[in-house]
Amino acid sequence: MKSQAFPWSSHSHLLPFELRCDPHFRSLLQASKQPPSVYQSKSTMKLAGVIASMGLLGVASADDSSSSFARFFDQARFQEMFPDAVELYNFDGLVDAASKYTEFANTGNDDNDKRELAAFLAQTAHECDSFKAAEEYARDTYSVWQYCDNASIACAPGQRYHGRGPIQLSWNYNYYNAGEALGIDLLNSPDIVSTDTTVTWMTALWYWMTPHAGRVIHDVVAGENGFAQSTDIINGGLECGPDAPNTGNEQQRITYFTKMCEALGVEPLGATSCN
Repeated sequence: MKSQAFPWSSHSHLLPFELRCDPHFRSLLQASKQPPSVYQSKSTMKLAGVIASMGLLGVASADDSSSSFARFFDQARFQEMFPDAVELYNFDGLVDAASKYTEFANTGNDDNDKRELAAFLAQTAHECDSFKAAEEYARDTYSVWQYCDNASIACAPGQRYHGRGPIQLSWNYNYYNAGEALGIDLLNSPDIVSTDTTVTWMTALWYWMTPHAGRVIHDVVAGENGFAQSTDIINGGLECGPDAPNTGNEQQRITYFTKMCEALGVEPLGATSCN
């Protein structure tokens, strides 16, 4: 018998920033999302400005010891865990990207930092098929208007906003908001997410560290029932609760998390399932 959902779940609707399942399949439903309306102007930064913008962000090298989690894991172990990962995804790129989000897996508590890193790699591994998918597999079957909602943010002519990167960033307003946070014009140049290693990891960290319906994955993931809460935030409308249609996806997330915890030598806290 399936247990009751956690009291902090919000299953009655899909979350505003919902990222759909994995690169194999994404729901075409557009349920009660509320893209932010506070942004009215587009960034004018073009692709040629990406290098300059990265300089402004102060991206560190992968050898920079300021990233606490780099002490626990490295590129060799990442490749061992994910041998079929495409070139876009490498652990050194994640270390570089984390210079923008210095609080990620960097609390000073080793066990909590390991849990957050394990959860992050587990959730992103699920989203992008063990780091084999730089872009959503079914992207060529969609019209140019798929994942385009002009209500608050106008889609750029000819650009597509299907899932890209480790978190499979999708929808025009998510590309816009991530770009605003990172100082990169992702609305007009969404392909950067699937071609630039540091930027692709930055978009995943942006999602991880940004509030969604009032909840931030980073704030809860290392605590009691933290992994279950992270799944609920990412895809609770489809995977969590007694009526969730895709609980099989949740089980895959848990499998990834269990393996990552074992690799990092840390135990999960509380429940790993949101069901």
